[in-house]
Amino acid sequence: MDQNSGRILDKTLEVHTLELARYTLQESDLKDASILDCWLFWFLHAHEYEEEELLKLFPQPAIQQATKTISQIAQMTEDKTMYDAREKAIRDQQWALHAAHREGKLEGKLEGEIEGEIKLVRTLQEILGISISQERELLTMDLDQLRALASDLQQKVRGRRLSSP
Repeated sequence: MDQNSGRILDKTLEVHTLELARYTLQESDLKDASILDCWLFWFLHAHEYEEEELLKLFPQPAIQQATKTISQIAQMTEDKTMYDAREKAIRDQQWALHAAHREGKLEGKLEGEIEGEIKLVRTLQEILGISISQERELLTMDLDQLRALASDLQQKVRGRRLSSP
């Protein structure tokens, strides 16, 4: 009878509590061991053996079936792990390509903006009649510096127009 619920457990159900830590049967003792002892040994030590060894060690049909089932589950897990790793590698490669494409676009856009600012600076210098900077000199500047220089030159051009009669 279940002491907590008061239910009567009929003969179709048996509950056994086993303390695995107290179990000390050795492999050499398995030939004469009970089915319960074999199961206990299997629970404690199956992970230490290959499937073929377990099948030889335990001729009992139920333990053989358990061994084969665990082996199939392990194989499916390995296959799934390999599949997941392959899918992750594909996603990572696609992401890297997309990121490289995006980065290339940004770099191309930045290069285009720098090129445009350099042309603007040189044109404004020409309009102002001052010495025109060498392109390699302007290429050492970043986009913000080029924009600041272009803005300064534009102010000078505007100032010239305002002071002209």
